[in-house]
Amino acid sequence: MTTLLSIPMMLFVHDLRAACRYPGDMLASVMFFVMITTLVPLGLGPDQALLAQIAPAIIWIAVMLASLPQMDRLYTREARDGVLEQMLVSPAPMPLLMLAKALAAWVIIILPLILSAPVLAVMLGLSINGLLAIVAFLGLGGLCLVLIGSMAAGLTLGSRRSGVFIALIVLPLAMPVLIFGVMATTAVLTGGDAIGHLMLLAALTLILLVLAPPVSAAAIRFAEE
Repeated sequence: MTTLLSIPMMLFVHDLRAACRYPGDMLASVMFFVMITTLVPLGLGPDQALLAQIAPAIIWIAVMLASLPQMDRLYTREARDGVLEQMLVSPAPMPLLMLAKALAAWVIIILPLILSAPVLAVMLGLSINGLLAIVAFLGLGGLCLVLIGSMAAGLTLGSRRSGVFIALIVLPLAMPVLIFGVMATTAVLTGGDAIGHLMLLAALTLILLVLAPPVSAAAIRFAEE
């Protein structure tokens, strides 16, 4: 049991170290995220009340779009270096390894965006409660996005236009995450009841935690064979 758990932990650490060798990928996502959230206010004008009202939607959409390019690279380097083949013959269950990679992807892709979000939220005029809600809900919703991206990356592995196909898969499936996240954040800002939206977002996360790793594992096994 200890061995089966140690292999996913080693894979998790390996992915974090590999990401540190390509800091430009993380920096590009953060810069894209910053560009989206700063260009929208420039286009709408200096109305602080309007910006505060639409800030949750701006930030959530920016996170979703900024994370898409990195979804395309979730498994491409591992496929090229033979890591996926080693994972397939590993004694650890393949879905458990996929879960470890998804958690590592959350740290690599989503966490830098979450750390950038409060600064941009202040610029958009959000309150302290809004800042806390953005950080908390993005953490949960970001995991959903990564799990959806993991399935899409596995299904499109080896495709010449995988980036286009990933976008076509991820964007429709991510709509519930976007809706629940924006509505929960807006409810916090307006003093409404955010519990219902938060529970729906949490339920969606649990479903994806159960569904995404086996689907990703099956897709990668099919692609490698």
